[in-house]
Amino acid sequence: MLWKIRTELADRPGALAELAARCGADEINILSLEVFTAESGAVDELVVSTGVGWTAENLTALVTEAGCTSTTVRPCQADVLHDGPTRYLRAILRLIDDPLSVDEELESLQGFDEYTPAEWARADVLVEIAGRLAEREVGPVQEPPRPGSAVPELRKASVEDADAVVAMHDRCSYESRTRRYHVPMPKLTARTARHLSAPAGGVSIVAAAGEAVVGMATAAPWDELGGTAMEIAVLVEDGWQRHGLGSQLLRRVIQEARDLGADRVVCMVQPENDAMLRTVEGLRMRTRVVQDSGHLMVTVALSDQSLSHAVERPSVPYRQTRAIPARS
Repeated sequence: MLWKIRTELADRPGALAELAARCGADEINILSLEVFTAESGAVDELVVSTGVGWTAENLTALVTEAGCTSTTVRPCQADVLHDGPTRYLRAILRLIDDPLSVDEELESLQGFDEYTPAEWARADVLVEIAGRLAEREVGPVQEPPRPGSAVPELRKASVEDADAVVAMHDRCSYESRTRRYHVPMPKLTARTARHLSAPAGGVSIVAAAGEAVVGMATAAPWDELGGTAMEIAVLVEDGWQRHGLGSQLLRRVIQEARDLGADRVVCMVQPENDAMLRTVEGLRMRTRVVQDSGHLMVTVALSDQSLSHAVERPSVPYRQTRAIPARS
């Protein structure tokens, strides 16, 4: 049986040889090996062949005994033995026929939830190729009504809004998408749009001008923070920014999060995103701001005890260091 193993090797000479020796001792044949550089060190992806009786749990234990960490093991098929460039070129050929299948292609190519920087770069290029192919099929982007010609309606989103959400992302500038997702987002796929429109355990609010979606706010559970927290994020199409639409979306999605039982909401903001910080301040709600890996984690309290659950890091006095009007 074939298995794909992804693991972080110990940062010392001979770590890979130790893993290979451990596999050889149990008659496990390593058929391919690919090494990715990550912030935490080297991530190795192996395809191995085992005899009958081996399970993912057995293989995880074996790799752990060899000094490896963060191990993921999954069964796989023989096609993973093709070299990486060939697999990506074949994926491009399939995208020519169906650009919207990019999510499925990425899952087939990589198959793990955690990507290294090198794999993120590959995925970005593949998504961009799919986006350009899709644009050729659908033709020029149709512009929605401009501010002043229509009053957007705020309502709960559903999976039926996915196409309109994709179209809005296509109209947004690179800078607006990057401020929303904190990573380059060349193309939003239909599959991702469906998840955004109806997040599991959460809610999304769209601002609709006619049949077009011109803004969107999402709240989704964030279990790693403890308590009952939800992460929120807002994206407003460039032509509709600075018209108060972001504030309306933010207030509405926070109320929906409260109705779902959240005791606080968290918004990750880039330090230079003055507009979002001013929008959060404009809520006139109790907030706490801490540094988090180069971003500002803004926690908005929805109950009397909610800020006590916030991550214990020093608060950031950003009102004194940024060009943002101080508010009580």
